[in-house]
Amino acid sequence: MRLNATKVIGLDSLDADQEGASFDDLEKTRISTGTNVLLYGVPGSGKSWTIEHEYCKKGTHVERLVFHPDYTYSDFIGQILPVVAEDGQVSYQFTAGPFTNILKDAYLNPTEEYILVIEEINRGNAPAIFGEVFQLLDRKDEEDFPLEEVGESEYGISNYEVGKEVYGDEKHQVRIPSNMYVLATMNTADQNVFTLDTAFQRRWNMRQIENNFDKSEHSKDIIAGTKVSWGAFATVINDMVIDINVDMASSEDKRLGTYFARKKELEAGRFSEKVLKYLWDDAFKMDKTAIFNENCKSLEDVVITYETATSDKLAAVLRMSVYEKMLSKMQQKNTDNNEN
Repeated sequence: MRLNATKVIGLDSLDADQEGASFDDLEKTRISTGTNVLLYGVPGSGKSWTIEHEYCKKGTHVERLVFHPDYTYSDFIGQILPVVAEDGQVSYQFTAGPFTNILKDAYLNPTEEYILVIEEINRGNAPAIFGEVFQLLDRKDEEDFPLEEVGESEYGISNYEVGKEVYGDEKHQVRIPSNMYVLATMNTADQNVFTLDTAFQRRWNMRQIENNFDKSEHSKDIIAGTKVSWGAFATVINDMVIDINVDMASSEDKRLGTYFARKKELEAGRFSEKVLKYLWDDAFKMDKTAIFNENCKSLEDVVITYETATSDKLAAVLRMSVYEKMLSKMQQKNTDNNEN
C-alpha cells in the first residue's frame, strides 16, 4: 500500500523564502493526504519492510526513531536546556526533539511528504511520550471537512515552545499538517512492554501485517544440516504454538514471523542460538517436551546436540513426531506446487 495520491491546491511550489510565507500561502499549496498508521504483527512478519517499501517512496522525507522504556516526552517533543555563549553567559533555550523538527519541516514545505516512523511504539510509554500531542492524532477526514483540510489535525493545542519553534508565534495553535504522516510498528508478542489504551489506538489506522510464508523469498531454503525448509519448520511450529497454548489469549503472538530468521541465520550455529533458543525460552517454555526430545534437559543440551550432530540436526533435538510433520509439510507443499 502506497500513500494516497497527493492533492495540491493552487500553486505548484512556494518561493525559496518559505520562512516569510504567510500561513494562507502555505495552506493553499499543501498536500492533503496525511494519516496515522499502526502496523502490528508477530516479530519478523515484515512491518518495517512494509513501511520502507510501501510508504517511503522516492522523494519522501523520513524521520525514524525507536521508543524504549527510558524514552520521554522531552526526548520526543523537546526540552529547555542550558546554552553557554562565547562570553561564558548561560542562557536557557528550547531544543526541539524529532517530532517538533519534522513538524516544522512539514509545515514549511507543504508540497512535500514527510513521514515520522516510530519503531517499537509499545516498548515506551507512548501516551506519556506523546503528552498533549496525543490530541493531534485526530485527523480531519473527507466526510466532514473540505478537501484542502483533509489530513491535518482536527484539534489544535497550545504549546508555547513548539508554537514559537514551528510557526514563529508561541500563541499559534499547533497542528500536524496534512502532508505529515505518522507511522508506527508494534510487536504483539513483546512481553514487559507498555499497553496502548483504547483511546490511543483509536486514533490510528490499524494494519495487521500478514505472516505469510508463501511470499517469503527464503521460505523454501533448507535449514543448514537438515532436510527441512524454513517455511515447513516455521509453519509446523506455528500450528503447534496455537494448539498447545489454545487457552492463552496471547498464544498466537508467540508464532515465528516470516523474517524471524533470515537466510543467513539458517546456518547451524546461528539457527540454534536464535530460533531454538526462542522456542525453548519463550514459545514452549511451559511445555518444552511438546517439541524437544527427552534427551534435551536444558537449553545447553539443545544447542550442543544441534551443533554437533553429524546426521540431520533437527532430527537430533526435536521429537520425531514433530520432525516428521515438517517433512510431511514439505512433501505436501511440493505436491501442491506440481498440481498448480
